[in-house]
Amino acid sequence: MSSGVTNGKKEKSKVFEMILCSPGMAEHCKISLKITRQNVLVLTRLIESGVLNAKGAFEDEILGSLSEESVAEFKALHEEILKKAGLADFYEKLKSL
Repeated sequence: MSSGVTNGKKEKSKVFEMILCSPGMAEHCKISLKITRQNVLVLTRLIESGVLNAKGAFEDEILGSLSEESVAEFKALHEEILKKAGLADFYEKLKSL
C-alpha cells in the first residue's frame, strides 16, 4: 500500500473522530423505524458483521474509530431490533446453520 493511501486513511479517521467529539454529538435522539422483518434481519446482520464482530467483516476508518460506548450502544440496538421484531430466537437459529 502506498504512503499516500495510508495517510489519506489516517486523515479520514482523524476527521471522523473529530466529528464524533463535536458538541452535541453525544446527545441521544429518538428514531422511529418501520421496516420489514426481512430488512430487520439484514440490518442486524450488518450491525453484527460491521461493528460487533471483533475481526470486522471489512476494514473501515469510520467504524474503526468508534468508542467502546458506541459499540455497546450498537449491541443494545442490535438486540432491541431483533426483540421488537420477534426474531431474536429465529436469528440465533439462523446463524447456527
